[in-house]
Amino acid sequence: MTLNPNDLRTYPVQDKPCKTCPFSGEKPLPLSPSELTVYYENLMGNGQHICHSTNNTQICRGGRNIQLKWLCAVGMLDEPTDEAFNEAVEWALNNKESATSTTHD
Repeated sequence: MTLNPNDLRTYPVQDKPCKTCPFSGEKPLPLSPSELTVYYENLMGNGQHICHSTNNTQICRGGRNIQLKWLCAVGMLDEPTDEAFNEAVEWALNNKESATSTTHD
């Protein structure tokens, strides 16, 4: 599959966090609290975090792990796995119209 910057589903997810991952690396990049807040807000509602050490060609494993745990905690996933995430995305895309429509009596 070709990487499409408008469709993050085309990006592979790293197998493990890179050494300088700000979320769970051995020597994490130092981020200010305000920078971390921006990253966490993105992970918890707006998208994915792209790994800085892969030339922006893979989803950050450390960020994805945080996202999976949060989505599971709020009941959007049954388990915090990539498989459950992909199934939820596929379901949402296939049911987009029914999930966003409202009924007026």
